[in-house]
This record gives sequence, C-alpha cells and structure tokens, in this order.
Amino acid sequence: MGPSQSAAFCLQCGAVLELRHLFGRSRPACTRCDFIAFEATPTAAGAVVVRGREVLLIQRRIDPGRGRWGFPAGFQDYGETPEDSARREVREETGLEVRIERLLAVELSRDNPRKLVNLVIYLAREVAGELRAADDALQARFFPLEALPEELAFDNNRRLLQQLRDEFPSGDIS
Repeated sequence: MGPSQSAAFCLQCGAVLELRHLFGRSRPACTRCDFIAFEATPTAAGAVVVRGREVLLIQRRIDPGRGRWGFPAGFQDYGETPEDSARREVREETGLEVRIERLLAVELSRDNPRKLVNLVIYLAREVAGELRAADDALQARFFPLEALPEELAFDNNRRLLQQLRDEFPSGDIS
C-alpha cells in the first residue's frame, strides 16, 4: 500500500475516499466529487562525482543507511530539474560545486524501506568549492574505484560502482 492509499479524505472537497477499481488498479476516489488520488513515485537525484579514478562518497548521517557510504543524493524539490537537484545535493552534502557530464542511470530504487523512489544519477566533475561533510553527511571523501568502503548504503550504489569499473577498467573515468 502506497502513501495515497492511506488518505481517508478528499483533498478537493473533504468527503470520504473509497477504494475503487480505476484505470487498471485500486485507487482512492472521492465519494462526492471526481477526485482520484493517483499515487506518484517521488524522484531523487544524485551524482557520481569523479576525480581521475576516484569517486566521491558520503557517510550518511540519517537512515536509511546511517553510517554507510553512498553517493550524494536526495529528493527532488517541486519545480526543480533532476540536474539542478543533483547539483544542489552535492553542494549541500559536500561543499562542492559540480558540472554534470552525462546521465549514468535512471532506475526504480527499492532500497528505501519507506517508499519506492525514481532515482536519477549523473556523472559529474567538481568545478569549485572545498570538500567538507555537511547536511546529511558525517564524512565526505574521494575513494579510489579499486578501494571502496565495504559498508555501502544501497544496492544501487554497488551496481553503479560496478558499472563504472566495467566501463572504465583502467585510466581516468570520463
């Protein structure tokens, strides 16, 4: 059951919602007006920031994955592009300004036990700033691609790091 299925009242008129079979699945619908509570998967964006053959990881301050390492990432704000969200998250968590190089992956992430998330991850390079842990990060460090911490926060981080090792078996990541 997703977030909208726990709603009890209509967001438009305040009447009671009831589950109805609409558009191929069970959805909360208003008993008075035409409101249907369509469930939307939230979007998160982040970046794999590279320096030569090193990747930037943060040690997470919060759950899920508290104390484990992962890419700087977070939920996209309303009206924000995924690219802007990725740049903002890197800046907030690491103090670095980055240039987005290219899209690495878009996937439905099941790593968050609270909800499914559409995850958009970019390959990026630092262009300014001073590396420091902040916001949701306990630490922020560059790690050689061949010497990553074992305590990674999410399966998608493992997959993306393996994708980089496969795509760039030697030399700089570009």
